[in-house]
Amino acid sequence: MNIFDTLQSSMIDTVTTTMGYAASWTPLAGGDALTGTVLYKGPTEKEKLANVDYDPDKLTLEYKEGLFAGLKQAADESAREVIIIETIGEFFILSVSRRWDGKTFEARLQVKT
Repeated sequence: MNIFDTLQSSMIDTVTTTMGYAASWTPLAGGDALTGTVLYKGPTEKEKLANVDYDPDKLTLEYKEGLFAGLKQAADESAREVIIIETIGEFFILSVSRRWDGKTFEARLQVKT
């Protein structure tokens, strides 16, 4: 691993540790629950207080490659995968894509009702 990859990995770990949320995913296909820390992006406090509609595309989470092994493939096959973000709630995973760096994934979410 070169110095830039090492720095990038350390930076992602630091940001996730500082600002992240505990999350867990149990594959619908079966297997043990996978847990880790993710970065969550939802409605702002202003949007919540104003009781206005917000863009559902704002509901996303980011996680480091290797954290939820198989989640992207499972989400590509089913729109029913569920992830639980501690203190936030339960969400359906609509899609998962790689971020520009190729080492981070972003999942689009929908509140599970």
